[in-house]
Order: sequence, then structure tokens, then C-alpha cells
Amino acid sequence: MHQIPCVLHLTNPVTQSELIQSDAMRISRNYKVDDWKALHFDSEADWQKAVDILQDRLETRYLEHIRVLIERPTSGFVVLSLDCAIIETLQQFRCGQSKTPDHQVKKSFKTFLTTTLFSKHFDEHLSAMFFKTVRCGLLHQTEAGDASRIKRGGAIPLVAYTSDHKGIVINTNAFHDLLEKTIADYTDQLRNPASVELRAAFRTKMNFICRIEGKHAEAQSA
Repeated sequence: MHQIPCVLHLTNPVTQSELIQSDAMRISRNYKVDDWKALHFDSEADWQKAVDILQDRLETRYLEHIRVLIERPTSGFVVLSLDCAIIETLQQFRCGQSKTPDHQVKKSFKTFLTTTLFSKHFDEHLSAMFFKTVRCGLLHQTEAGDASRIKRGGAIPLVAYTSDHKGIVINTNAFHDLLEKTIADYTDQLRNPASVELRAAFRTKMNFICRIEGKHAEAQSA
């Protein structure tokens, strides 16, 4: 019997570079890179469209799927894993970063949890424990680390220490609900013309996503 080699033959091969640079690359379900490039940011209408694009990206790539998952039993790990991915990218948007700088992921999470709507629930120590035992535990070991636990239920606080203070308990439903509210708060701020610095950082991050750099970014603002 002849073995069939595992080689995929494409009728019209497309290089990785072409895929990355293509203006047709989708940045969300309903928008492509060329939709972002079409914005000149010389009118308030362009800024509102830019926020529409961000909302569509977050909604169609993450949020609508998380809302389905969260209704399923034992989905707390996957929901919080996705929430942590969103938190990291939101902080990048807030800072205008292409990615979180090396060795600053912990700082990024602590800043987000103590300066957004989450600041009502997290202080420096709780945010550090969340990063170590929840974010890193889920990412690297697919479980909550140390004594931390991931639960759900209306009677459970969003975050609380375990009885021995060696871990924390996270209410998945409450945590995700607040994250959605935090996203709404962020996009509301972006729609405000007074948010000059926040808008500039947001635009920089989206330019990174759309592979717009140097002269292309200058031309977009010309």
C-alpha cells in the first residue's frame, strides 16, 4: 500500500507575508484592515467609527462566545482564562502597546485591576495574588494555583481571601460581569473627545494590530 504524503497543495498559494499585509485581513467579524486604514481621524465621525471597530472586535472574537460558555457547568476555568486574555489586551490599548513589555505582565495586571472599575474589589495584594494564582495558574498549569479557588454563585463575593489567607476565591460570573462593564466604561471614554491621551493610545494599538507603522501611520493622519 502506498503512503500518502502529508503535503497540502494550494491552487493559489498565499505567502504568510501576503496574508499579514493584506488589507483584506479581518480585524473583527464585520471589519477588515482596509476599514481601519480608511479612517483619517480628522472628524468626530471617524473616531466614533474607530470605537465601533474595537467593540466589534471584542464582541465577535471574545464576548459573545464567553456568554455562551459561562452558562455551561464547570466553565469557570475557560471563562477566566479568556477574561485574562482580554484584560491584558485592554491594558495594551490603554497604554498604546503592541504587546505587554517583557517582565511587566504582573505590573500590567495589577495596574488594570487597581485603576479600573475593578479597583472597588482589588488592592495591590489581591491583584498580585490574582495574577500569580489565577492568571498564571490557568495559563501555565490550567488550574488555580496555591490555595486559590474559582467558583460561581450570587452569594459569593467577586473576590475574597480563603480562610487561611493563602489564596483567593474568584466568583467567575461576577468577575466577567464587571469586565463587560469595564469594557463599556472604556469605550464610553473613547467616545468622549476630551479623552485625548486615551484615544491616542487606542489608535496606536489598533495601528499595531493592522500592521500600520511609520510612513503608513503618518499618511493615515495626513
